[in-house]
Amino acid sequence: MIDVDSRYQKIGISISGGADSALLAWMICKQSAAQIHFVYQIRMWKTRPWQEFYADRVMEWFKKNFSNDFVVHKNFVPPEMEEPSTDYITDEYGDSKPGNRIILRAHNEYIAHKQKLDAWYAGVTLNPPVTLEGELEDRNIPGYNKHKVIHDVNVHHPFVDCAKDWVMKQYLDNNLHELLRLTRSCEGEFEGIDYTNYRYGEDVNECGECFWCRERKWGLDNAYT
Repeated sequence: MIDVDSRYQKIGISISGGADSALLAWMICKQSAAQIHFVYQIRMWKTRPWQEFYADRVMEWFKKNFSNDFVVHKNFVPPEMEEPSTDYITDEYGDSKPGNRIILRAHNEYIAHKQKLDAWYAGVTLNPPVTLEGELEDRNIPGYNKHKVIHDVNVHHPFVDCAKDWVMKQYLDNNLHELLRLTRSCEGEFEGIDYTNYRYGEDVNECGECFWCRERKWGLDNAYT
């Protein structure tokens, strides 16, 4: 289990519908009675409109299985602001980042301030120790931003020293097969299905080819190695 300060009364969690953030939420809810604020980012709504459904069903699982008071906040990221389409912008902290990351960070700060959160958690993990095309370079640094304080809010990234094999092992060891099946890692897009014909609630097969699919498979294959 990760360490969750018992004094936290309101906790924000970045939720995506993926396995990392769902496991993080489970660990927090198992040991804290705090009010939980799930924050979800609606992204690539035209080409991957099903993503919101998968995130919603993960959040519904928590509402059914835990007695915490859950509050859901949804934000919208215009596709034009997604990397690599967007130009890099210097944010208020002097860092050069793509538009989508600035939108995510700024919205999270807004929610944390508006809701007077004590802490914020995100399930960022290390890249696997094998080369997979499409990996994000900032996931190659163990311990990166594991804990910091921003505007009096404790920001935690407790998984930054762990890769997907560790994440999958936690699912298997704790018999979280149902939750794992509800999560989706795939970020593939498919010819013939988009926002014009996708109906909310429909399952969409995973591509098996994107970095996120290959990382998940690597994690499952190596959970006990």
